[in-house]
Amino acid sequence: MLSKKQSVVKLDFDVAKEPDMEPIWQLLRRAGYTAVDVLVKRSPSKRGWHMLLVLDPRPRTAMEVVAIQAVLGSDPQREAMQLARARAFPKCPAFMRDAWNVLYASDSRRSRRINLRKLGRAK
Repeated sequence: MLSKKQSVVKLDFDVAKEPDMEPIWQLLRRAGYTAVDVLVKRSPSKRGWHMLLVLDPRPRTAMEVVAIQAVLGSDPQREAMQLARARAFPKCPAFMRDAWNVLYASDSRRSRRINLRKLGRAK
């Protein structure tokens, strides 16, 4: 079972405009998940967007997190690397497990939290 920190879904979109959220909500619903918290920010390269999602129910395995990220359209090259990390996850030393699902960090002041209540998406 993953910790709360390990189960955060991290998406990487290499597009100029902020991704449209409606298709993401639809895919999550179809897969049986609901977003309970969302953070959207520009990638450090300024050529794309990063999105962090806390889901209900929480993903239980690293492979489940990678599957969700891939289904939601995250960068395929990133997800290929994540898949290799997820396969090795059970054998990793405990101190490495919190860093398995990597997104390059940027200045958090440039991030935007999406108010799910306003969108009618909160539980």
